[in-house]
Amino acid sequence: MNVIHPFQAVVSNASGNQIYVVSKSTILAYKYDGKEYRLIGKWVDEVEGNHNHAPTESKNAKSPSQAKKMRSNGGKSSKKYTSDPLFPIITSQIRKLRLSSDESKLIACTDSDKSIIILRILLEGEYEDNCLKLTKRQPFPKRPNALTITDREKLIIADKFGDVYEMDAYKDDVQEIKEPILGHVSMLTDILFVRDLQGNKYIITSDRDEHIKISHYPQCYVVDKWLFGHKQFISSLCNPIWKSQWLFSAGGDECVFAWDWINGEKLAEFNYEKLIQPHLSAAHLASERFQNESNDIIEYAVSTIVSLHTLPFVAFFVEATNILIILEVCPNTGVLSLKETLELPYSIVSLSESHDELEVTCDNRSAGSDHFVEFITHNKQNNCFEIDTQRSDSFNRAVALTLKDEESVNVGSDDIYPLYNMISLKKHGEHYS
Repeated sequence: MNVIHPFQAVVSNASGNQIYVVSKSTILAYKYDGKEYRLIGKWVDEVEGNHNHAPTESKNAKSPSQAKKMRSNGGKSSKKYTSDPLFPIITSQIRKLRLSSDESKLIACTDSDKSIIILRILLEGEYEDNCLKLTKRQPFPKRPNALTITDREKLIIADKFGDVYEMDAYKDDVQEIKEPILGHVSMLTDILFVRDLQGNKYIITSDRDEHIKISHYPQCYVVDKWLFGHKQFISSLCNPIWKSQWLFSAGGDECVFAWDWINGEKLAEFNYEKLIQPHLSAAHLASERFQNESNDIIEYAVSTIVSLHTLPFVAFFVEATNILIILEVCPNTGVLSLKETLELPYSIVSLSESHDELEVTCDNRSAGSDHFVEFITHNKQNNCFEIDTQRSDSFNRAVALTLKDEESVNVGSDDIYPLYNMISLKKHGEHYS
């Protein structure tokens, strides 16, 4: 039986009336009129991958009938793919979806040909049935892994081999890729463009080697400082608008970190180990290569951390769990404290934030045609976070209706792309030798 592929990424515009999602290798645009959603755009990546190493399953992978049953996907078998982060399974997957500052462009990384794609978002009256128009497909030497946008609408792209490139988001012609503007000796995992209180510009990058690097921009060869404190890889960074000199980071450690990046100081850390333990499952067992005789070594990592637009909160989730953890941040000291945890219907795949609203996509492969995206809002009256069931139900109904016969997103249950790859960044003994 085919299912609609779970959404790997989601992003919303500032007003919240347009939402963009990625399903397999398809980008979809929906518009909200206050009651219902309607599909207004679709773009399918039809470029086939051309790589030196083809998709393979891990040597330790079991047949579908032998695969571990995971609580996060309703007890269905799940294939176990190779976990080597330098040579992962290659799919035509689209990742890292984001909007340009003026919301006229939609930008994403593609795995199929190691490119950045830029889609123009047409306004009403400029299109009949599709608001998404491809204007640029820029290939890179290595696969893009993270991106950010500067105040001059320049795209800053980080790849999996540690290099950072710059390109113009508003020139439609394919550019000649010049030398990297900065680099690491390790795989880059996230990148931010920031300003200090005097307006000076910086690029903040994180990598697999526990480093956070702060470089001047555009003179990226000048390193301002490093932030040290992580003991495992860093997967995600966020810089709150309401306190631009602060930075939050998370990854393979059992803590979320708060920093004053301007002064190079660690402000606080929050240990979430006890919170997440009850929600770990067979999906978090270390691979056979790194297991002990008892087969009980558990490995987990934060996939994404985001800050709210105006409220002093950050939200994050641990890969392959259905728990969204929301922390309150003391506006004076940066100290992190638990605000609340929200249990989602299924494991969380991706998380984004738009003007104090959180958008969560779920691994809903066992749900039929429901729970693709959940919208989470802050209730000012009782000062808590809750799922906006009206909007969520409306959106999920629209998805089920509009995509039920869409070939580009309907797949067999065994053909769903690997959704949980973050823990593969974890280093083991051989990486330190």
